Amino acid sequence: MNKDFLGNKVEIGDYIAFARNPYANMILGKVIDYTEFGFKITRKNSNGAWDSSVYGRYGKDYETILPYQCVKIEYKGE
Repeated sequence: MNKDFLGNKVEIGDYIAFARNPYANMILGKVIDYTEFGFKITRKNSNGAWDSSVYGRYGKDYETILPYQCVKIEYKGE
């Protein structure tokens, strides 16, 4: 369950890249927890802030991404 689309193990604190639909830009996310379905993430917005409150459902400050929707990446810029 804690693996990405390519089968890489994803830990809390890891960074992932994902797209919401076939025509969307890539989005950078940071895994903050797990769910029974996938990963809770916070996204890096275009203004550089880490915040998913605008995008999260029901006013939550995170989004849920399914394992087949993302790949783990190395990200060194904070």
